[in-house]
Amino acid sequence: MDKVKIGVIGAGGIANFHAKYYKEMPNVEIISVADIVGEKAVNFAKSWNIPPKNIFTDYREMLDNVDLDAVIVATPHRYHAEPTIYALKRGIHVMVEKPMASNANEALEMYRAALASDKILMVGFQNRFDNQIIAAKKLVKNGVLGDFYYGETTLGGRRRGVPTAQTFYTKEMAGGGVLLDLGCYAIDNAMNILGFPKVESVSGHAFTALCRNKDSIVEGSWGAWNVSKFEVEDFITSKIVLENGGVLILKESWAMHCDTLGRPLFLGTKGGFKLNPLEVYRDEHGYMAAATLNIPSRDSWRDKTGRFIEAITKNLPSPIDPREIVYEQFIIDAIYESAGNGGKEVKLTLPDEIMGLLSK
Repeated sequence: MDKVKIGVIGAGGIANFHAKYYKEMPNVEIISVADIVGEKAVNFAKSWNIPPKNIFTDYREMLDNVDLDAVIVATPHRYHAEPTIYALKRGIHVMVEKPMASNANEALEMYRAALASDKILMVGFQNRFDNQIIAAKKLVKNGVLGDFYYGETTLGGRRRGVPTAQTFYTKEMAGGGVLLDLGCYAIDNAMNILGFPKVESVSGHAFTALCRNKDSIVEGSWGAWNVSKFEVEDFITSKIVLENGGVLILKESWAMHCDTLGRPLFLGTKGGFKLNPLEVYRDEHGYMAAATLNIPSRDSWRDKTGRFIEAITKNLPSPIDPREIVYEQFIIDAIYESAGNGGKEVKLTLPDEIMGLLSK
């Protein structure tokens, strides 16, 4: 193909972020956009030189009438699955923003649609291309940890970083709160670093601690949200137990009375490390040693978008195995199930096609 022709479904802020990177690529054209809010679609089209004839309020009409190689699905979380499946069934490659879906069953159907179509389904976790995460994964693979037994995963938590758009905090639009929005990153970082170990059970607790109180909207926050319509969790914590007995603690926040939830850490029988920055701890020649790795920075968004286009043009598999993200969606579902039952432990069960991931 001369150029990869891309359409965009959902014309919000994250779609503009995608467009910025695709516009830098000489072999890519953004040629169409669909958003149920017509004004947003028109404004996006003006920003990125999309012709008026290729502006739609119904993604189905766009996918049925515009010759596309790929689409970017950047809709609210609850509306990731339907356009993704629709596009795949029409032989169109898909980059869908994180989280993959609002629940595991939707994610599984998306994966199955990708298998049936033999097209790329990539979930937009730019953290997969972060040099620090890549380095930490190498440490584990090369045995620096030894046997993993305990870890904590978080993005650090926000003191008052609550999304102001209702698409993030109403159940109808979002499906979940900080767990789906930020917790998915923390889970993905840990599972990817550890090589996708088998999860035995999950327990969790979800809190809406601050965001239904108008006094929580203060100077220094991201702005005002509608406290009367806030329906999801603003704080999440979970205990994830691995088959080998190791324990992973998840914690994430949109709003809290603290500056940080701390740094991610991973402990093993031979060594340990923290992230942000990547610091390694182990015993050397009878002494306790520590080292901070000098890791060059890179633009993970440029890698995310570039690898998607490379996979399309070179007929490669998805740069991120969608089974991995489906697996993580089952973990997220189990956390929500546990949280809805007072933190009761939930045994994790996976469908056969995802179990195959654990034996690769």
